[in-house]
Amino acid sequence: MPISSFHGVETALRGLLAQQRAIDITGQNIANASTPGYSRQRVETSASHALSINVAGGRAQLGQGVDVTGIERIRDRFADVQFRAQNAKLGEAQTKASLLGQAELAFSEPGDKGLSAQLNRFWSSWSDVANSPTSISGRQVLLDTAKGLATSFANLDDQLATVQKQAQAEFDNITAAGGPIDLAVQEIAELNEAIGTAIGRGDAPNDLLDRRDLLLDKLSGFAQVRTEPTLDGNGAPIPGQLDVYLGTDATPLVSGGQSRSPFSLSFAATGPGSGSLGALAAVASPTGPIAEYRAQLAQSAQEIAGAVNGVHQAAGGPPIFTVPAGAPVSGVPQRPLEVGAGIDPAKGGSLDAIVAGSTSVNDVATAIAALRGKTGDQRYRALVGKLGSEVAEANREEATAQTLAGALQDRRDSVSGVSPDEEMANLVKFQRGYQASARVLSTMDEMLDTLINRTGRVGL
Repeated sequence: MPISSFHGVETALRGLLAQQRAIDITGQNIANASTPGYSRQRVETSASHALSINVAGGRAQLGQGVDVTGIERIRDRFADVQFRAQNAKLGEAQTKASLLGQAELAFSEPGDKGLSAQLNRFWSSWSDVANSPTSISGRQVLLDTAKGLATSFANLDDQLATVQKQAQAEFDNITAAGGPIDLAVQEIAELNEAIGTAIGRGDAPNDLLDRRDLLLDKLSGFAQVRTEPTLDGNGAPIPGQLDVYLGTDATPLVSGGQSRSPFSLSFAATGPGSGSLGALAAVASPTGPIAEYRAQLAQSAQEIAGAVNGVHQAAGGPPIFTVPAGAPVSGVPQRPLEVGAGIDPAKGGSLDAIVAGSTSVNDVATAIAALRGKTGDQRYRALVGKLGSEVAEANREEATAQTLAGALQDRRDSVSGVSPDEEMANLVKFQRGYQASARVLSTMDEMLDTLINRTGRVGL
């Protein structure tokens, strides 16, 4: 078939437009180099359908330039899955380290404001009474240190209980209607609808896909995220739509364009991948680490009270301490210790009741002072040591999880992240391509000008 003289113009124009689209996408990448969740894009091109022409000895294919076939979003789905799994571990480790750190601060050990220092003052006050059995001031100091010890036990227990309550409140806030999970799943459902509609009409909704992936990354910090294609009534995948599962919950929070709200979560409260929700649930649990600390603290208080009361009552005196019979919290008394009413004038007692009835005040006070470092003290020191070890381990796990998450993020960025240096190199390449296509177009224009305006003129 005959070839139009304008064929080359069309070929050059297609090249010009393709290079222009490539420059536009490069500019888009550069503009979003620091945008969270943005995936770099690339223009996809292919050679235009060739034109069959007659040539000497047969037929040949004459190219017609280039076509832009799409704009590809560069993304590694496997890297996304790996990062989200590690992000759940990071969320768990960070939350656990933070909460146990709060518990460690409550103990204030080592230091002169901690319970160990208060115990030392208490035992020392008995030594002072033994040295001066008839001293009223010595007995008053003993009473004050006993009150201080009881208050220290109670305050420490209250602070640990506060950590539990804060963990439960944070868990409730995250999972409540209108909370971050609820808002995220509702937006994902809306994005599913928009993405499915766009794909159905042949569009490539790259920005919508980026936003959905960013929300999935956010959810992965709360608990392990799992996605599956949304199926239609015939069991076939719906293009572009996902079902989203959180933790070990068997029911999806998002199914296509529908979100489950309000929702309840069932997931493993502990173990790898349980996310920040798992750590919060574990700390708030009546069988969690904070509850265990409170139980050991109460046991230490009761052992100290039992030992002191045993010696004092055997000498004929009233109990120095009483353990309140208030309603327990997770099996732990609300107030671990109180000073006995028999020796507290504010409660009708008398300082004279200290080692009252004993023929040897010195012996009783010396025997009680000798309880320093016994079972109750040892249990408290073991508790402090255990807490310190668990905090150190939690911090180590957090550092390890942070390193691994950072490495996976770097790997993901190496695929989908924007490299300004690479984009600048591409910009130069596409600019040169644009200039070359423009030069072809100018050349074709000059040829046509010669053909149309000068062909046949005498003297040329």
